[in-house]
Amino acid sequence: MATIKDVAREAGLSIATVSCALSGKKNVSHNSRIKVFVAIEKLNYVPNESARKLKLRTSRDIGVLLTSIDDLYHSEIFKGITTVIQENGFSVNIGFSNNQPRVEKEIIANFISRNFAGIILISCLANDPVYIRSLLSSKIPVVFVERRPRKKNINFAGITNKKTIGFLVDRLRAAGYKNICLFCGNPVISSESDCVTAFKERYLKKRRGTRDRINYTNMTREDAFRVALAEFSANPGPEAIIATSGNIAHGILEGARVLGVSLEKSVIIAFSEETWMDTRYLPGALHTSRPAFKLGSGAASLLLRNIRGETEKPETLLLDDNILNTGIAIPRYVPQKKEKNPGKIPELRILMLNTFFAAGAMEILAGKFRNDCGAALVIETDTQNRLLDRIMNDSFAGKPRYDIYMFDIPHLNYLAQNECLEDISDFISSDKDYFNSITKKMLDNSLYQNRYYSIPFVGGAQLMFYRIDLFEDPIISKDYFNIHKTKLRPPRTWQEFNAVARFFTRRHNPASPVEFGTSCPGIIAEELCPEIYSRIWGFGGRFFGRNNLPQFSSGNNAEAFENLKELQNYTPGPIFSTSIIDTVRDFYSGKTAMLISYTLYASKIMDAINRNIFGKLGFTFIPGRSPISTGWNLGINAFSNKTEIACKFFKWLYRQDVNYYFTILDGQSTSVFPYQNNELLKFYPWMQITGENLKLARKRNPHTKNAIVIPWNKIEDIVYLYTRRMFEGEATETCLKNIDEGITALMDIYGHFYQRQHENQ
Repeated sequence: MATIKDVAREAGLSIATVSCALSGKKNVSHNSRIKVFVAIEKLNYVPNESARKLKLRTSRDIGVLLTSIDDLYHSEIFKGITTVIQENGFSVNIGFSNNQPRVEKEIIANFISRNFAGIILISCLANDPVYIRSLLSSKIPVVFVERRPRKKNINFAGITNKKTIGFLVDRLRAAGYKNICLFCGNPVISSESDCVTAFKERYLKKRRGTRDRINYTNMTREDAFRVALAEFSANPGPEAIIATSGNIAHGILEGARVLGVSLEKSVIIAFSEETWMDTRYLPGALHTSRPAFKLGSGAASLLLRNIRGETEKPETLLLDDNILNTGIAIPRYVPQKKEKNPGKIPELRILMLNTFFAAGAMEILAGKFRNDCGAALVIETDTQNRLLDRIMNDSFAGKPRYDIYMFDIPHLNYLAQNECLEDISDFISSDKDYFNSITKKMLDNSLYQNRYYSIPFVGGAQLMFYRIDLFEDPIISKDYFNIHKTKLRPPRTWQEFNAVARFFTRRHNPASPVEFGTSCPGIIAEELCPEIYSRIWGFGGRFFGRNNLPQFSSGNNAEAFENLKELQNYTPGPIFSTSIIDTVRDFYSGKTAMLISYTLYASKIMDAINRNIFGKLGFTFIPGRSPISTGWNLGINAFSNKTEIACKFFKWLYRQDVNYYFTILDGQSTSVFPYQNNELLKFYPWMQITGENLKLARKRNPHTKNAIVIPWNKIEDIVYLYTRRMFEGEATETCLKNIDEGITALMDIYGHFYQRQHENQ
């Protein structure tokens, strides 16, 4: 049997520190406590039982951990807990995890180190078996509420959600409702999984051929709003909606209001708690009556029985929703009459990039623009590498198809010089106060020769995303230190980035918890070149020198390219066969430990991680703090006859409320409004560093004066061609020299040779 000496040796700490961590007599640092509990779990150490019981006889503190302070259901559970605990002479210590695993672990470690008599918790880590074993190994009595771990021998108190869902679906179908949607939380949570299972069994199996009507959220109002926007844009008239929390119901109703979707004849039923106050709930929504107070008091009674030694084995307390006994008054379904065609309205045709953060979000909110401004948005899309050619061909056509173009920032100068875009400087200057809401750095990206030819639509800079759970794991950190003699942290240089990527690549480190360190996009020039530029800047290099002459052939640049070549050893597949979407998927599916990508993809990453590896996302500045400025602008076709409507559309985009909605859909904004909203900053935490990140970001293309603008994709095609040859084995120095020669020849074709001669005189 392991002793306290063994624990101290394994943790690399003194016996006194281990003793203090277990007894709570003195403050012990968070990192030291984690080391102690990891060692305890590994060695299966059990403290002296008689000493522990002696401690428990003097401890009168109960730790209660809830996920959110905003959840009314959880607050009612807490009321039930405190009533029983305080009546029995114990004190309650409450903590909130905000559904963040790291916060939960810190609070629980604090409860254990202070030797609390017992713990009651609603856990965001109930599906993590290692964490659950570690928690139970402390031998402090624990009762789990609502979210049940997979481990069998535990104390648990919850609601029979399967019964509730089955009851509601049966009642809705009996009342004539056929089109039923479920809005719920992450199905890895047992309470939500029960709802999903029952819905599939009672509704979907009887509706063969229908699409899955289940909409998953992270149970916040903001995320429910985002999901509702997407659902209602595709299915504007659901007959009935079941929401598994009040927060979700709030988001659903706001989404319907924004899109102008009428739910007056739809039935919305929200899971809620028992109360005599119907006005406490959303108007027009029905609600269930979960006995939250009774659940809390029952969980507390169960814990006290454990503390007093009155139970021989773990117990389960399951309570029914009160509506199973009292029923619920669901009105009969009345078929909705089709609205009359309002007649033809003006159309604004937009050519956009075929991604969700662009066209997808715009299509969802197109109905709101129609309701607000009386005009329809007709959206067509194309891929990134084809978009510029589509714009040029349309602009020079006799009858242009589009009124507004979406384009990558580096193409602004070329499009403006070729008179494809309308000069909107007077429009913007006519209401400077209104457009002051645009982030200055983004608005500057709309300028060509001090005139405005566009407005920013999406934008940001590169960020580094990483698996925070891996970087903070004490065993993984110890292994990294043994190899590199330095602390494992989010890398700050590109050399360190490769070292960490190698460490997390299983073929180089069999103990790695993931297969690969990272992945890198290179399937097209537009995706690979930003990876090159960031490394060049990070190594102190540059790609254009005096008079904008190409300067790829340099020692610093050679280091940057060699760094990128080395990275190929730590990625899932060949860089030149990997797209940005592939890299994002590799990361959120748990295949890689790190990812360099854009704020544009952050919401997709967070959403997927919440469902796959639940709440373990970290983000910070990229190595070298050398991000590339990225973004997409909207410009008016210089030959469009709908300039007035287009300008009205631009002003609508920068309304405060509309900007909030786009931010919730995308997780980024070119306006200052969302960065001043605490709710959105909490929902999308990476936005907190966006301001500083934008200050560090550099433009993709160099400034050229008094010369014909070269399409930036032609320059990047040259960089891409010779970088590919470099990866195929050609000498780095030779390829860099070829890049310089190729760009120089291109500049001569566009008249830059004359410009250089003129400037040198």
